Amino acid sequence: MRDCKLSLLCVLMFIWLGRVECRGQSAYAPYGKDYYALLDRYEILSGHLANEYHSSFHSYQRQDIAAFVRRIGQDSARLSSRDRFNLRYLRNDNWEFFDSTTGNSRKPVLKYFFAKQNALVQHRDREFQIQVQPILYFTAGRETVNDRVNSDMMITNTRGAEIRGTIGDRLGFYSQLTDNQALFPTYVMNTITATNAVPGESFYKILPGSSTRLYKHFFQGNGVDFFTARGYLSFDLYKKYVHVQVGQDKNFLGNGYRSLLLSDYSSPYLFARITTKIWKLNYTLLFAQLQYNTSSQPGVIFPQKNLAVHHLSMNIGRRFNLGLFEAVMYPRSLDLNYVNPVIFYKAIVNQRGANDKAIIGLDYKYNFGGHYSLYGQVLINEFVFKEVTGGRGWWGNKQAAQLGVKYVNAFNVKNLDLQVEANLVRPYVYSAKDSSASAYTNTNMSLGHPLGANLIEYIFLARYQPVNRTTLSVRAFFIKQGLDTGGKDWGSNPLRPYTARVMDYGNRIGQGDLSHTSFVDATFTYMLRHNLFIDLQQVMRNQTSASGAFNLKDAYTSVSLRLNMQPRLQEF
Repeated sequence: MRDCKLSLLCVLMFIWLGRVECRGQSAYAPYGKDYYALLDRYEILSGHLANEYHSSFHSYQRQDIAAFVRRIGQDSARLSSRDRFNLRYLRNDNWEFFDSTTGNSRKPVLKYFFAKQNALVQHRDREFQIQVQPILYFTAGRETVNDRVNSDMMITNTRGAEIRGTIGDRLGFYSQLTDNQALFPTYVMNTITATNAVPGESFYKILPGSSTRLYKHFFQGNGVDFFTARGYLSFDLYKKYVHVQVGQDKNFLGNGYRSLLLSDYSSPYLFARITTKIWKLNYTLLFAQLQYNTSSQPGVIFPQKNLAVHHLSMNIGRRFNLGLFEAVMYPRSLDLNYVNPVIFYKAIVNQRGANDKAIIGLDYKYNFGGHYSLYGQVLINEFVFKEVTGGRGWWGNKQAAQLGVKYVNAFNVKNLDLQVEANLVRPYVYSAKDSSASAYTNTNMSLGHPLGANLIEYIFLARYQPVNRTTLSVRAFFIKQGLDTGGKDWGSNPLRPYTARVMDYGNRIGQGDLSHTSFVDATFTYMLRHNLFIDLQQVMRNQTSASGAFNLKDAYTSVSLRLNMQPRLQEF
């Protein structure tokens, strides 16, 4: 019988809903790099940390975003005209937390449709608020693979809807449903084949372009067809201090472009997230039910495993934030030993004699000078002092680190934001003794760095807004990674058990088949109307390896039209 204990835990939380005072609810703003970059920008410009939320755990409640925007807007005289435009955009996107005129359209369609700029239809009164947004995402592009033009067109076809709202002051709700067909660039399709999962989406069906009326005009090979369903309910368990979110979605932990602790690269999963906010502390508990050994075959029940996370975020002074992290992955039914909110998971693992994978870490951020934010992460899977300092390359030195800096209004150029980030992940960091059952993965994808382990990565980002509705962005990634070759496990793939390692000592980053990957993305974005964007994108990706087995030169040019959806980024 399929285990349903995590679902039972979620139901018990809802029972509590009828027993406690719940108020001030809202949906969360879906995590997207561009949207949250605006919030980071204005927090840095403000000169101190946001009081409305702690930025290390994404996503944020919309009511908190609205409170932050309202406060920043009070000092708008210091901001450029483009910044004031951006703040109006954020206000209009979260209109339900402002006065009744906020977000109104100048010319509604037939008086009832798009009365609010971001909603096809909406209703708000004292007891109930709901809004429905259509979702569209169409991409067409041409690809060159190893200097030869691909005869198939690269396409994305996404249609769906997003619903969010509140019931009284007691309950917030959200749902997003989309149907998707796509032929992605070659390097992405190779990843789908290797993992049996679409990055960020999981299960898919083969879409033969040659056998469908619509897609045969674009490609003759095989694309993918997948459905996305996200949704949750949220409520306060104790007044405004303890907040609960229960549903199907993803989470992201950290202030960097990447997260080594908990990223959003894998598919949505069932989770319960409990956040306690008091004084300068923000304490998050996350319990999630994940899957492994996925398949593209219908009617296959994927085996399950569970993840438990503690994260304590502390604001120290006005500018420095420190977060402490611990997580445990275990391939069993819900274990009540890990539900305890105030205990060290590694101690439980040791006391139970289990092979469960426990990791600890920290994240930090320091905003200074009104222009800069220094941030980073440290992850420790295993730490033996004499081995770390001995310099012998012990395989159990499983640590990772991140260091980055954000620079807003760079060189006194208004609305030019730069970011530099370095990520270092030693071999076998996300691996476990029993392969994917306890590995730090979900649906065959890493829960940490998207590429797994055994790598060094440098990221350079530039984002410039020359006029109100136009954004130019350049993102460059340079990655050195040791890949598995000849059937040998050199520590890059978290789905392989670390018991298959090649050697106990002499391990170093880049061992195995050393590959170098450069990835450059230049994108021009224009907002036609609220949340309706057109993107012109040029991507160049070049990967070489010592053996030549992983050599691939991929470049593509595309144009996208998207409504109420963040760009689909495939930066790996």
